[in-house]
Order: sequence, then structure tokens, then C-alpha cells
Amino acid sequence: MDNYTKSGSVILDDTDRAIIQSYENAVKGIANIFGTYCEVLVHSLDNYEHAVLFIENGHNSSRDVGAPITDLALELINSVHKDKKFLESYESKFPNGDRCKSVTIPIKNKDKLIGLLCININMEVSLIDFMKEFSINKNDSEEHTHSENYSSNIDDMIKSILNKNINDIILDMSIPNQEKNKQIILKLHKIGFFQLKGSVEALAEKLHISVHTVYSNIRKYT
Repeated sequence: MDNYTKSGSVILDDTDRAIIQSYENAVKGIANIFGTYCEVLVHSLDNYEHAVLFIENGHNSSRDVGAPITDLALELINSVHKDKKFLESYESKFPNGDRCKSVTIPIKNKDKLIGLLCININMEVSLIDFMKEFSINKNDSEEHTHSENYSSNIDDMIKSILNKNINDIILDMSIPNQEKNKQIILKLHKIGFFQLKGSVEALAEKLHISVHTVYSNIRKYT
């Protein structure tokens, strides 16, 4: 019982608090990708009366930071089979009666349960409105659109990065031919390409230059 107070809440140390604090950006990120109908929050288990430490889209349940832990969360914490139940999604209701699909994910420091990450999706909203939240051009701006490679192995990743970044420089007539390789190496250095194992050798082969030449140019930019 050393980790618990008389009221049943958890005694957190500095490491526990740092772990819970690290979930703040995860809460924002999940809410951002799923949109306004997805409520995301973190309960800190050191104070059941004011457990909600972070929350996004709290309008769904009319909650804010400092709200108490829910009765179901409390039940799950004390459940004999909590490890299984924590990972199961379940249906519940927001205070206004809207149905929601939820999941509660444990936040632990090793075997010590210190917090809960909760995701609640409003199931009453129309599919059209829900899908609008996933629109790439939601803000009518291309600045939020990025190209990302989802390679299944590092070799394909390296090839993709090379093809993506070399062609523009090769085709740029404003860059003298004798400077193109240097510009390619500089560009790849700036995006962290050379942190990948095998990247130097792959570039040398692609540009038909020596590995030594690649390393010599990299050293100029470090």
C-alpha cells in the first residue's frame, strides 16, 4: 500500500509526473487528427477529485481540466481483470445523452498504474460531419499537406528519399553542373538523411562518386 493514500489515490513521484506530463502532446495529436467529435483526456491518479490533467474537445462531455475521475474509470482501476478491460472499447453516454465509443488506456511507470489516457468518440454525429474532420484541405491551404514515405524497409526508404530530393536539383538549370552534387549533399544533410545507416554508400552509388567524396562534403556542413 506504499503507493496509495488512504483515499485510494496514487502517490506520484517526480518520474511518475514526468511520464504523465509526456502525454500532453499525445492528447493534442489524437484530438487533432480525429477532430472535434473526439474527446481525449488524461487522468492523473494522484487526485481523484481533480483527476483530469489534460483534455481536448471537452465540450463533448462538458468537462475541463480539474474535473473528477469517472465512476467507470474508478471501477476499472479496482477491477481484478483491469489489464484486459483497459484495452477493450465500450459504449457509454455523454451527459447530454449522446452515445459515445470509448477506450481507456493505462499509463504506467513499470508496473505502477499512475494515469489513464481516455478517448471518447461521439457516435451521434452524422457520418458526413464526422468525415469532414478528416478533410486534408480543411483550412483551404496546401501548407498543411506534406509528403511522407511509409516504406517497409530501410533500403526502400533511402531510395525514396534520394529520388525525391535529387531530381529537383538535377533538373534545376540555375545550378551549375559542378555544384549539383554539393547542393544535393547539403540538402540531404539538412533533412537528416545521413543519420540513416547505409545512406552515404547509397548516395555515392546514385551519384557515381566515391564514399570519401560524400564524407568530405558532409564534414563541411557539420
